[in-house]
Amino acid sequence: MSLKRITTDVAIIGAGVAGLWVHNRLNQAGYHALLIENGKIGQGQTLSSQGIIHGGSKYALNGILSKASQVISSMPSRWKSCLEGTGEIDLTGVDKLAEHQLLWSKERLSSKMVSFFASKALSGRMQPVATENRPELFKDNGFKGALYQLDEPVLDIPSLLNELVKPYQDRMLSVSTQSMYRWQKDGDQVHSLLIDDELEIQAQHYVLTAGEGNQALLDSLRIRKPSMQRRPLQMLLCKSKDADKPLPAIYAHSLGSGSKPIATISSHKNRAGEVVWYLGGNIAEEGVSKDKMVLINEAKALLKTIMPWRELPELEWATHPVNRAEPKQSSLSRPDTASVNSKGNVHICWPTKLALAPDLSDKVIHQLEKAKLSQGSHENPDFAHPEIAETLWDRAF
Repeated sequence: MSLKRITTDVAIIGAGVAGLWVHNRLNQAGYHALLIENGKIGQGQTLSSQGIIHGGSKYALNGILSKASQVISSMPSRWKSCLEGTGEIDLTGVDKLAEHQLLWSKERLSSKMVSFFASKALSGRMQPVATENRPELFKDNGFKGALYQLDEPVLDIPSLLNELVKPYQDRMLSVSTQSMYRWQKDGDQVHSLLIDDELEIQAQHYVLTAGEGNQALLDSLRIRKPSMQRRPLQMLLCKSKDADKPLPAIYAHSLGSGSKPIATISSHKNRAGEVVWYLGGNIAEEGVSKDKMVLINEAKALLKTIMPWRELPELEWATHPVNRAEPKQSSLSRPDTASVNSKGNVHICWPTKLALAPDLSDKVIHQLEKAKLSQGSHENPDFAHPEIAETLWDRAF
């Protein structure tokens, strides 16, 4: 069988939100960027996310603005510009599930916490919600706690993927999930990538945005540093068993006495139009090693604890394990920023959070410009394009 050759300025491996964002930015700038995916678009961490565009407020619940909360603070406004059609990528076709997230406590907050929320550090990002403006769930007379609004939107991830795919789908290459990669190198410079010894990709630079799949790529390249860490979660999903008693839509973080939300709940509609609650936060972090039924029973009890005023319908439950893939940190701590490490003309990337995809693209483009990336002339040969993966809400039940 003859070897098929494709040339491009930049080959990007991994079609989650990070790879798609970089792919769009480079092609818009006049470069030829080829995105390679060995499965379906968004199949990993992207479609396992809750669609929350964090601005760092939830990292400041201990009254301290951490480095993480400061680094990510500009991301909601940057995403909003794109959603309005004035940003670096046109995302006007993306569905917003909510303009704002909520923070709630079933009891009144301490005066210290109220003062911090009202401080200059957070006053532009977080405001108390007046009783008349509360969503239906929190208008109940039984709710006696505190409710705050975060100026951070929640997006429908499938529609986000659709918008990121449309402009340059002809520059997206689908390969087999079993594909073997073999790199042709000269020192620390890669001059081509062989896929199953049938396809050769020649590029000036190679960008790895495969999330958890980056580890296998690093192994194939024999790159030992940076190394990757996995911080696992066991997320939960639930929906009403009775179509006539649907769950209300909610996009909110439940506050306790600690510095992390007890639970984060986002709402998503499956193809049948049913509202599915997706639960993250502390319960997902602490439930990693727990039996599925044990964790579900804990989640049932938790909902009664954090929403004592609301009688929920009988629920159907599922769990979803997911690994957050990141550059290795001491003590498996959460990285504060998006990460780009360059080894010759290979750039290893982890956005660390959905919201940081634009920041990651800045860093990648900076590295490529520093390396004097040039615009070449390339064709888009006829090849298979990857499909967008099925949503978690339709897979889980």
